Amino acid sequence: MVSEEPGFFDGETDYGYDEYYNMETDIHKDIYRISQKINIFLQFLTISTNIFHLIVLLQKELRSGAIYILMTGICFCDVINFLLDFYNVGIERVWWSNPFSFIATCLDFKYMYVSPFHYSIQQIIRITRPTATWLAILMALIRTLSVMFPMSNWIQNITKSRNVVFMIFGVFGFWTVFYSWSLVLHRVVWYPDVLNKECYFYKEHKKIKKNILVIPSEYGELQFKQDSWDPFVKFIPTILYPILTIALLFQLRAIKKKRENVQKNSLSDRSDKTTKLILAMTVCLMLSEGLSGLVGLLIQIKTAKLADPSGDFTEEEVEWVALLGTALFICKNLVTFNASTHPFFCFIMSSQYRDTVKAMFCRAKKKKFTTIKVSSASVSSESNKTKSY
Repeated sequence: MVSEEPGFFDGETDYGYDEYYNMETDIHKDIYRISQKINIFLQFLTISTNIFHLIVLLQKELRSGAIYILMTGICFCDVINFLLDFYNVGIERVWWSNPFSFIATCLDFKYMYVSPFHYSIQQIIRITRPTATWLAILMALIRTLSVMFPMSNWIQNITKSRNVVFMIFGVFGFWTVFYSWSLVLHRVVWYPDVLNKECYFYKEHKKIKKNILVIPSEYGELQFKQDSWDPFVKFIPTILYPILTIALLFQLRAIKKKRENVQKNSLSDRSDKTTKLILAMTVCLMLSEGLSGLVGLLIQIKTAKLADPSGDFTEEEVEWVALLGTALFICKNLVTFNASTHPFFCFIMSSQYRDTVKAMFCRAKKKKFTTIKVSSASVSSESNKTKSY
């Protein structure tokens, strides 16, 4: 629940989409409802497939390779991100109760209340999404450099398991600082000391003896302004990733021509297959993260124009903003769907990944049939015993 008095969004809502957005046309509401239902199904699918994907990547055969270590980091971020997002959906739809609900109804106007639990959830969701995206870019960069400079000692050094793990923690640390820097502006205060004495429920809230996390209202604008950076965070990778992919494709084509000049074998077919799969991964990233970032940027530009009191805008521009808001929900479905395709791309693209999956199921079958080995020495000793009798 969120109070009508000064407060801070803590991951919960007591209002619906219709009340918040107040859209006039039914088509936008219908698209929102349908996209929400689709996204819930896609979230469940993404979580399930990526948990299996994570189990495969943690097998002994794969966990030492640089590319697979980066895939493990991407997979872990996706699982955590969509699990927590699904938890928020459950609270909004009242599928489960909120164990840390607190309404700071009488909080002084100088402060905004922050729920530590839900603030942490929102921060983890924010951090893991770009971390997964930039780990994918790092994976494409390493793959491109490895193809371009296969004999370089420097490339071989950065692809060592230990160095790749350091890079993953470096990317995660950067985005943690990027999204959590405002935590230094927060304060822990004694709730009875920061109450508004003119509040109707002042006497009741004066009895609540607890520390709460707040942020001064003068800094609250900085907290909300950070949300305006998200479209840029999503859009920039869609520029870098295709550049790396195009460079990799040109290099693979050059290698393919050299192989065709020497001899025609199955390696050229594998190269074609890998090229198509890399293109598919690039298109999926651009359709999900890039399209979402582009729509977010357009919404910011349009809403800034509508918010200007001196500016002139037409009814068509208002409808255009509503249309962009609807497109943003569809983009969210694309982001979720893109994350669910990673295991399938790996299975199709990597023969080592396929062999590991097959080995996992083969081991499971072998465990059902156990064979008892009896040594020849024990058999002969038993036969001697029977003869002595």
